[in-house]
Amino acid sequence: MTQPMTRRWILLSVCRNLPAAVSLCLSCFLICALLAGCAETSGVTTFYLPNAAIHPEFDKRYTIWNGERVEINWTPTLREESSKYLAGHPRILLANRVHQIGLRHEWKMAGEGTPLVVFTKNPEQTPKERHYPTSGITLGITAVKETRPGQVPLLKLYDSFDPMVVESASGPEPIAADYTATLAVLYSHAENVARSSIASFIRPDDPRFATGVYLIHPYDPNKIPLLFIHGLLGTPLSWQNLTNDLCSDPKILEHYQPWFFLYPTGQPVLESSAQLREDLLATQRLFDPSGTAIASRHVVVIAHSMGGLLAHTLVSDSGDALWNVFATKPLNSLKNLPTDVKDSILKYFFFRHNPSIDRVIFLSVPHRGSVLAGGLVGSIGNRIIQPSKAPARALKDLATQYPGLLDSYYARVSASGGAPPSLVSITPNPLLNGLANLPIKVPFHSIIGHIGPIAGPGSTDGLVTYSSSHLEGAESEKLVPAGHYLMDHPETVAEIKRILDENIARGRQSFKRPARLASQTDSVH
Repeated sequence: MTQPMTRRWILLSVCRNLPAAVSLCLSCFLICALLAGCAETSGVTTFYLPNAAIHPEFDKRYTIWNGERVEINWTPTLREESSKYLAGHPRILLANRVHQIGLRHEWKMAGEGTPLVVFTKNPEQTPKERHYPTSGITLGITAVKETRPGQVPLLKLYDSFDPMVVESASGPEPIAADYTATLAVLYSHAENVARSSIASFIRPDDPRFATGVYLIHPYDPNKIPLLFIHGLLGTPLSWQNLTNDLCSDPKILEHYQPWFFLYPTGQPVLESSAQLREDLLATQRLFDPSGTAIASRHVVVIAHSMGGLLAHTLVSDSGDALWNVFATKPLNSLKNLPTDVKDSILKYFFFRHNPSIDRVIFLSVPHRGSVLAGGLVGSIGNRIIQPSKAPARALKDLATQYPGLLDSYYARVSASGGAPPSLVSITPNPLLNGLANLPIKVPFHSIIGHIGPIAGPGSTDGLVTYSSSHLEGAESEKLVPAGHYLMDHPETVAEIKRILDENIARGRQSFKRPARLASQTDSVH
């Protein structure tokens, strides 16, 4: 028999709130229209992933609120973080009752047990909890009921995102899972993140806006982080459809875990890059102080648009290259340099690659800038973005204390009153060219969009030209018939899956999970 595939269509409507300040409405609308695209009506398709088990519907008897007393068993796939949140009083939902608005595909795995979605508040009481969404912690759990003659039934709880096989009366079967329902509940509670997109772009120094590396599933030391870095006016929600499609693949689930870097996109690229480097290293050390886990030794970065400029600094060594295009004198020749200014210079301009990064996937990245970020859009951005204070102060101090130090381009920037905000710093400029020329230390891949019949040289995705996105030395370059926001395009998803599969195949020994998790089976009677 063949597992049936059902389809249901849901009309999606997206309503975005405009900023309260009337004076900013027109400017924000222009930027959003040019850089963020428009919401579109889309269908949601339900897929059942292929496997050997034949279960057209999940057995509704396997519930934990039907009045029957059951004994709960935490299986080894539930790590300490998951068990802790389940032990409290979370909200528990049947996954097949979750309305998945906003996600284009609905992915389920038929199998043994009942998929559940657990949602609980994030207490944010420990440093680790601060790396999970502030809106709440969402877990995908599969409940498998085991009958025991003369005893209370046993309800075994499994992590739906850790593929497992259990022994049933009919033989080995995978546990059932509803991957999309878990993500849908998570994203439905992320209104604060969605609202921060424009506000953090305009006021990047506002402390109310979160910055850092975030996990959406409990940390797994034996899985490779997929670090997603959004672009201008983006948030982790920019990745929701791609994450949904990737997290439905059993092979990807077995080896990878999604991490996200969130940052205010109005601040200068070098400032955001420095935050990324510091936050990733701090996150790795927090969860694994010894640095021996797979999650600490292997990371794959997926970066879109401006996020790719940040990612470039993770996988390259700056040497003096960036400083030399910014200034006309060596740093060590500057006498009486204030400590705070020197610290800022060292943080922004001098860095070494993170050795845990295995490879990078660049999506529509303006390595050499975007002319559309200048002109009208850049002018609007300059008027409404409140400059980051620390870089602006450091730039002013350098220009004042050391006349003639700054390259002519940055001397003009300093004279205009501050550090270049993100829109200006992604226009073609000397620093951007210097960054593009830094050799990348790991294998990298480019996925580049094109509008119209022309692909490759001479083409554009509407915001970034091919010549800006193209980098020599890429292990692969995929041209996708889509605009700048190509993350959800089927060809993009397929290419990323291919790259991730290849990454595992090449490093199979290094990525090998402990045998207990890789081959464990449980019995269901």
